[in-house]
Amino acid sequence: MDDKGSDLDRTLEYRITTSVARLFPTGLLLIFIGLALLVLADANDKPVSPGHYLFIALAVTLGLGVIAVALRSRYRPGKPVFTLSPAGIHHRWVRQVLIPWHEVQAVERGDIVTRLFNPVWLFSSGSTLMYRHSLHSDVTVIVVSRRFYDAMLHVKSFWLRGPGWNGNFIPHGDTVQVALHHELVAADRQQLRQAVTRRWLAFRDRPAGKAIRIVPGGSLRRPAEVVAMGDDPRTISLFQRLQIAVLLAGIAAAGANLAGLWQLDGQGEARLARAKTLEDRREREDAQKRALEEETRRAEEDRRRQEENEAVLRRAFGR
Repeated sequence: MDDKGSDLDRTLEYRITTSVARLFPTGLLLIFIGLALLVLADANDKPVSPGHYLFIALAVTLGLGVIAVALRSRYRPGKPVFTLSPAGIHHRWVRQVLIPWHEVQAVERGDIVTRLFNPVWLFSSGSTLMYRHSLHSDVTVIVVSRRFYDAMLHVKSFWLRGPGWNGNFIPHGDTVQVALHHELVAADRQQLRQAVTRRWLAFRDRPAGKAIRIVPGGSLRRPAEVVAMGDDPRTISLFQRLQIAVLLAGIAAAGANLAGLWQLDGQGEARLARAKTLEDRREREDAQKRALEEETRRAEEDRRRQEENEAVLRRAFGR
């Protein structure tokens, strides 16, 4: 939705809902990876480690969870990540904080590099980077004083701040950049920057309490119109439709393979070899079980005969 020419008294809400809804193909991809690994394990005549099956279970479970969250977000929008109003920017990260326009020193653009922990190395025996770097280009940032950041925005707990904190709050000496990621809220970067800049220029010289005006007659102005910004979470692009179709086809193919409708080269022999190995193991276990039962039975018979002999001897010598 274009903000150009709109009333500055409007409250613009930017939510993460659309970005979460777009994770639906990611959930399908995780399920496909899990099923594909299961197919490869089924086609392997060598024993597969329990960790392999644990990874498959985690991938499928995580994929189902991502799909559930993505579908839920399509019809139940969450709380705004940040809101633009005449009073300032209502920023919600761990907690909701109002950044008054008069506290904003500048509106800039910047390239932000985030460094996140990469858990892939936990499932790899080789050398893998423990951190993943992502570049976010042309991000709208507002500049606030370090004093305001320390008093209102900073969260002392490392666990509450989370891994994305440094990608949203970037210190620069006596100032701190607060990033308003357009990709996170599925908004056009130019429209977002224009909306922030126009409101900052219009309201920066007013104290926060003067943002709500009094109309003639002494009554309060009616509440500003609230407008949801960003893409509609229920819309699916052509590229996403193609992704979903390809992944569903892959999941169906993997499921058909596991159901026995088709096989990879050598998969039938691997299944027969595993079945033969399983049958031999069961026969050995049955033989061991029968031998143990026979040994137990003989021990019980020996014990009973010994008790009978002792009883006969007691009667014979007890007279």
